[in-house]
Amino acid sequence: MWKSIIIFLAGIFCCGIAAPGMAATSEAEASLKKNFPQLHYESLQPSIIKGVYEVDTVRGTVYYVPDAACLIVGNIFTNDGKNITRRHHEEKVLERAKTLPLARALRIGSGRHTIIEITDPDCPYCRKAAKALSEKKDTTRYIFFYPLSPTSENKVRHILCAPDPGAAYRESYQGVLDQKALVLCKSAEVDELIKIHKDQGRRLGVEGTPYFIIDSHIVSGADIPMIEKLLSTP
Repeated sequence: MWKSIIIFLAGIFCCGIAAPGMAATSEAEASLKKNFPQLHYESLQPSIIKGVYEVDTVRGTVYYVPDAACLIVGNIFTNDGKNITRRHHEEKVLERAKTLPLARALRIGSGRHTIIEITDPDCPYCRKAAKALSEKKDTTRYIFFYPLSPTSENKVRHILCAPDPGAAYRESYQGVLDQKALVLCKSAEVDELIKIHKDQGRRLGVEGTPYFIIDSHIVSGADIPMIEKLLSTP
């Protein structure tokens, strides 16, 4: 995929190291653009390792070494076991989440716990998580649909076309909907809404569903114990 060598690491263990100045960072960014022009990224900044730069992409953080003209894909851990790569990526996701168009999400509930939910109606783990969340009364859920197949997109359209999308969502997530039972409207408004929902999943870098942000904590997958723990917090 890359024109230069990509080094895959399970993890790099290190202690803190002073970061270089702005001139060196600008030179590193120019080098990155020259050597990896096909790489789409949001920002570049010094990492805690001398000569290595954090590169933020939608899908996560990678590292660039200008002196070797190569990318490093993997996690950096501090000497006390903290995964700073994951932490940095989650901070970026939470920053993007601040600008999500919540008014365009399907809202269910009005409780004190805020849940942003990225979901696919064809995903059994999404239905499992939805069942668990349906039993929680002190939540406000903002649901964005992220259909990963044409059949699941039809189900999303069925939900958003319904006179009561919330009721259609609950019914749809109780089991697998028969395609013959779907009511698919032809609506430019629904077309645009589906696009908006799918765009949010891409913006957050979601690669699988379900995906949750619960009171500013990220939960990837139907991790019911973690969801229960976060929702039990006063």
